[in-house]
Amino acid sequence: MRSSAMAASSLLSDKLQVRPIGLDDHADVRYLHAQSLSAQTLDVLTDEEVAAFKALVYSPAYADLLMQEEVYGAWLDRDLVGTVSWHAIGDDGQSAGIGPVFVHYARLGIGRRLLAEAEARAHQSGFDKFAGWATANAVPFFERLGYRIVSRGVKSLSPACALPVAFLRKELVVA
Repeated sequence: MRSSAMAASSLLSDKLQVRPIGLDDHADVRYLHAQSLSAQTLDVLTDEEVAAFKALVYSPAYADLLMQEEVYGAWLDRDLVGTVSWHAIGDDGQSAGIGPVFVHYARLGIGRRLLAEAEARAHQSGFDKFAGWATANAVPFFERLGYRIVSRGVKSLSPACALPVAFLRKELVVA
């Protein structure tokens, strides 16, 4: 990373605040999710898939989906610039589901910070295995942070919204 980019990233890191998302934040979350997916998946999703996702995001059902997970937002001043979520999955009590990382500005470390926050919160709650899914454009981001692809398929988010994704896993190595 060049020194000017490093300085900008450091400045951003100092100003960025990560906190839990509340019900009052849902309008900002919906806007961020719709805009982020639209902007960053141009080459990997069809117009129909993006439209179905946006329809889901602005439907009442999306609030129910958000309420099922612990959602964290990254705030830059008063602007929501990223989100991530996590929740317990499976019957073994060992795995945490990590939700997609949505960011307004790519490649500034916001996603990395959010993912680290979700993993830390899940780990503090007793989980050392993480599972998630990502559209093709986000897979390299997760792989750089220790996730591996275990399969590819379709993630059904609602009866009208299904996206082609890679299913990912990561296990913390606790020394």
